[in-house]
Amino acid sequence: MHIVVLGGAGAMGRVTVRALTEYPDVDQITLADYNEVRAREVAASLYSRVLAVKQIDVTDETRLRQLVRGADVVLSAVDYVYNLPVLKACIHEHAHYADLGGLFHMSRTLLALHEEVAAAGITAVLGMGGTPGITNLLARLAVERLDNVESIKVQLGCSDATPSTAPLVAPYSIRTILDEFTKEPQVFQDGTWHAQRPLSGQEDLLFPPPVGHAMAIYSLHSECATFPVSFRDKGIRYVSFKIAFPGDFMSKLKFLVDLGFGSNDPLNVRGVGVSPREVLARLLETFPSEEAEAQDCDILRVVTTGEHDGQACEITNQMKVLPYRPWGVSAGAFDTGMPLAVVGHMLARGEITRRGAFGPEACVPAEAFFEKLLRYNLHVESIITEKNT
Repeated sequence: MHIVVLGGAGAMGRVTVRALTEYPDVDQITLADYNEVRAREVAASLYSRVLAVKQIDVTDETRLRQLVRGADVVLSAVDYVYNLPVLKACIHEHAHYADLGGLFHMSRTLLALHEEVAAAGITAVLGMGGTPGITNLLARLAVERLDNVESIKVQLGCSDATPSTAPLVAPYSIRTILDEFTKEPQVFQDGTWHAQRPLSGQEDLLFPPPVGHAMAIYSLHSECATFPVSFRDKGIRYVSFKIAFPGDFMSKLKFLVDLGFGSNDPLNVRGVGVSPREVLARLLETFPSEEAEAQDCDILRVVTTGEHDGQACEITNQMKVLPYRPWGVSAGAFDTGMPLAVVGHMLARGEITRRGAFGPEACVPAEAFFEKLLRYNLHVESIITEKNT
């Protein structure tokens, strides 16, 4: 089987590539990235005979189609704004597709291509990292236990004690995080989506250690786009997503956003138009990578309420993710990049049979997926509480 990883030299994509190299039945992995030098460095560090490196600009439609032609699966670890041309190339070349999420709006755009994807005889899995991704399948496990579903609340708690001399360390793409801080989060309620103010919905949540108490806020996320579609037949009425970043990171980034660094609108500086957001991203890139051992943690949690046999109940499914020492990667990079590889392998093996464009919860076999995660010592903790009506 041949699997292409776009953005394979990035912080998350390289973890996807690393995970794929451990499958003995993968005949070829094409590590494709805009930065060819970095891509070759990543490939050289993995010592895998099945790795091939390609330079690619995913906005070049002709070259992108040539790259994916003949591949069984294409995994998109590029910035989410480029997911649309990637999926269109996969439709044209009849290659299965999965990405790391589309920050709600892009996911809805790709969902609208469902008929085209199905007609091409392929599956497009929209949002297959940690969250979205693992959280979607935690929700699936809960929904399968219920006759009807009232609400699903996705909650992500993060901590990071990794020593660093950098003034700000982003757990993933700073551009995506800035979108989460500046774009209106969407909450689904009673059949429609309702826009919320950025950084609103503050709620003190208690997560397992080392996260503990953390202030969570609404965030724009793909689960809120796909759950109402996937679980429509269960009568779902409410979906939300909240994230709790480490407190120090939250306060620093909010300060920068308040100053205007979240904006992409050109700012005139001595006659030259510059994007404040790109200035911030570039400044963060100037700080050298540090070799300190990661000490972060992600708590992926989904709280689902509904009824079973006439009894109201609440199901909390959660997973604690720590740095993966065998690969030397942080928890955040691990729980984002690894699930994309697992589902890519499932697609290539024919273990995912539903055709069309879906959130993971609608097409990935949840039990089989979590069984595969046991090899990485990742376990689902489930708490079921009956509610008095």
